[in-house]
Amino acid sequence: MKRGVALIMLAMFAMPAWARTSVTLDRTRVRQGDAVMLTIATDQVGAPDYSALRSRFRVEDVASERSVRYDNGSLAVDLRYRVELIALQPGIQTIPALVVGRDRTQPLQLEVTAAGSATASPSPQAQTAPQQAQPVANQGPVFIQTQVDDRHPYVQQSVGVTVRLLYATQMLDGSLDLEAPAGASLRRVGEDVQGTEEVGGRSYSVIERHYVLVPDRSGALTLPAARFSGHGQGGFFDDVFGDGRENLRASGQPQVLQVRETPANAPQPWLPLRRLELQVANAPTAATAGQTAVVTLRMQADGASAAQLPELMLTADNDAQVYPEAPTIDDRDSAGRPQTVVTRRFSVVPAHPGALHLQAAPVQWWNVANDQPATAQAQPMTVNVAPGTGAFAAPAATRPAAARESTKWPRWLSSGFVWSIAAAGIGLLWIASLAWVARRRDMRAAVPAPSNPKSSAPLLPLRNKDLEDALGSGDLARIAQTLQRMANPPAADLDALKSRLQSTRQVDAIDALQAALWGNGQVAPGTALASLRQAFRDGPQWRTGATAKPAKSTLPPLYPEH
Repeated sequence: MKRGVALIMLAMFAMPAWARTSVTLDRTRVRQGDAVMLTIATDQVGAPDYSALRSRFRVEDVASERSVRYDNGSLAVDLRYRVELIALQPGIQTIPALVVGRDRTQPLQLEVTAAGSATASPSPQAQTAPQQAQPVANQGPVFIQTQVDDRHPYVQQSVGVTVRLLYATQMLDGSLDLEAPAGASLRRVGEDVQGTEEVGGRSYSVIERHYVLVPDRSGALTLPAARFSGHGQGGFFDDVFGDGRENLRASGQPQVLQVRETPANAPQPWLPLRRLELQVANAPTAATAGQTAVVTLRMQADGASAAQLPELMLTADNDAQVYPEAPTIDDRDSAGRPQTVVTRRFSVVPAHPGALHLQAAPVQWWNVANDQPATAQAQPMTVNVAPGTGAFAAPAATRPAAARESTKWPRWLSSGFVWSIAAAGIGLLWIASLAWVARRRDMRAAVPAPSNPKSSAPLLPLRNKDLEDALGSGDLARIAQTLQRMANPPAADLDALKSRLQSTRQVDAIDALQAALWGNGQVAPGTALASLRQAFRDGPQWRTGATAKPAKSTLPPLYPEH
């Protein structure tokens, strides 16, 4: 049955009265190395002979499609062939007549400009705007549109690339590929977006894919053409003569970018962006000395991922301690260009009552929209700190006004002779000190150093009641400060505190406290708080031998007694 139908259709194609063949180019001017699409529409049976093209062009991505229609009560077949041509030499190139079945196409003229010609490249004004998609007239069942958001970027600037595949047939399978160009990195971002669009009165399904392109060096950068290869649901003739599937091929247009060097006046580290904002998301206006206050900063960047952005930092005065938490990162993309939001919390522990000034560290960057350096800076914060308990109740020690004034040195101190005499006196004192030490070495009995009853007494250690209040508040920073103050004398830090504890369980609880404060989320604050409450419910257990006489050394004495 199929053979009979095939013979009938071949007889129909052989009728010369139906011969209709036309050839078109998607453009008549192209730069050397760029592709131009040649389309042949015919009702002749048999693929065109492309051998006449190979002497002047490189032939790539040959595709075809078929459609069946009724014309005046008779069955007619329309065939369309598409071939991508790349000119090998500049100048006016002639596309010769091609043989298609029993017909021939008309010759065409194509102007090919040199690769470095200024007329072939877009104007500087056009390079700063997103590239428009190629014309959509006379498109077949499958074609590709490619768009870049900046055709004149800087080195290391993130460029968004959007590739759109439009198809008006039932797709069975296929692959859409875009290769990375030389001198740049290219990575796919986000998920494919699907939709529909009407082009030239024809409904197309659309698959939109996004990439981010980062140039590594300045100069001309050619992004290769995106390519599609797949199969669609064939028509009547595919069912009769083939396997019922239609081969689909499509190729976009290469994109040429002119990459600019890093400006000489650009801030370092180099950070090219379209927009950068630094904000205070949350900050208290009042706090208590010795208790934690939380400050939240937010940084929003258009054109960079979180790995390219600097770390959010917060500075404080008045001896306050700042404990940063691990940042929260929200990475997304807009047409391939990365959009990043970084949020970070800081636990601030004021040491003294009074005014506390907080400031987010500014970020230097380069605005690619206006080609100017810029600085992202948040508003400074002022927190009124109320007196706390114990050591946190006293204000910070201040110097008298007279002492803060700059001292005016007498003119005679600038004399070199005076400084020479001073140097000689210091040398004599040093020699006398050596002689005194040598004499002391011969003395048998050492005189103990008298204690100084007038020395300032240390701060009184905190009691278990203070520790109970700190554990009940759930404030990890306050708990750390309280435990350090409970040691006698107070411990300089948590590591020094652990060396004085007898209980292994309490040492483990301090380790969990440190991990919760500075371990970037290794231990949850709730877990550390529960461990502290369980370990210190009866108060700290100090080492009993902390003040005992040290054990006798096994090494011989440096100066043996006679």
